[in-house]
Amino acid sequence: MKEEDEKLKAALELKKQIEKDLGLKKKESVTNHTPLSIRASSYNLDFTKLSTFSDLYDLSDFDVSDEKIAAMMESHDFKSKEDFILYLKEKYDVLVDSLKERNDERSMYNLFITLMSKGDVKRALETAIKLKSDHSASPLSYLALAHVLFFLEDERWEDAFKTYISMSKDKMASFIWEVFKGNDDVKFPRISSRKYLLDVGMLFVPKNPFPREILMERICARTYNPCGNAFCKLVSVKNGANVNEEITNSYCYMERYVKSLALYMKGEYSKALLALPKIKDPNFLYFEALCHYSLDEPDGFNAMIKEINKIDPHAFFYLSISSDVVKSFGLAEESSALLKVSPLKLGEDYYSSLRKLMFEVAKVRGYSPSRMNFGMKIRRYHVVRAFFGYRSCKGISVARSSNVS
Repeated sequence: MKEEDEKLKAALELKKQIEKDLGLKKKESVTNHTPLSIRASSYNLDFTKLSTFSDLYDLSDFDVSDEKIAAMMESHDFKSKEDFILYLKEKYDVLVDSLKERNDERSMYNLFITLMSKGDVKRALETAIKLKSDHSASPLSYLALAHVLFFLEDERWEDAFKTYISMSKDKMASFIWEVFKGNDDVKFPRISSRKYLLDVGMLFVPKNPFPREILMERICARTYNPCGNAFCKLVSVKNGANVNEEITNSYCYMERYVKSLALYMKGEYSKALLALPKIKDPNFLYFEALCHYSLDEPDGFNAMIKEINKIDPHAFFYLSISSDVVKSFGLAEESSALLKVSPLKLGEDYYSSLRKLMFEVAKVRGYSPSRMNFGMKIRRYHVVRAFFGYRSCKGISVARSSNVS
């Protein structure tokens, strides 16, 4: 018995150490999600570790504006300091003129990031292709290609991203890739940077080692992190909470999706459809399908599911029983699934076939058809978008708005 007690004690100590490393140790409950005061100063930010502009996303964990970080940099000496200051101050045109005169891989990659942040996707793609041509052995060339192809909704981004992972030692990229694919047995990396990405990834993996409420507290406390804030709102709305539908960052696809979701759960399906971002993210397409389903528009539902099949052929429906089907219709959790079925087995009239299948399952199981609910397992594109960062979303959104006006 004493030996077993020692083993238990050792196991508990190990658990505490892991929680400490990940920053996930349970503290007192934060029921109202009061923002934490996590601030940075020039004394605790190590600018010498900055290599590319993508490294600046690590600083999103602090409640400090880009302008203040740029000011902090002035009194420090590190490589390419002026480039980083110009980027943080959004002096993109000046920076582009300077970077395009250099041919080393990091300058070319920083030029690519600048163009994406500027919303100049065409030149960003040209730069990524040139980077791969001039530095084919550089993982950064494949990262840049994956990045721009993702935002161009070109499926070849996946091959480029896999190549980047195989060539680099980017544990976060490997983690995000597994989360994207829907691997619920993904191993969680023990790293210190970009913790909000780790939190976001964990939120969508049912088998993560920490309760969802702990992750929610961490993310909700970081209201200054654009991606973390958006995902916090997403999970809150899905859990039935009433959140402020006002969009903080108009460029954020996830925030706009959350607004649409909040309207949907109030039964305002037409408004939800209008509020939804029109991009070829299968998760957004599925929600558009749900709006059509709830408006009794079979053609719209079928068209969206057909489009999802093209992008994500491994997507599938799952049927479940829900206590509140009215608000969460079509949004069932996979963990409660009674039956899983590929859309390819439902023919081309997904709307009618799904309705019929739900009725049949309810009859066989002895449930009321009104309690039947369903959901759809789709690869998690929104997590990849968070990996590439909000600055690209911001730049592209601004560029599209300018073109429209």
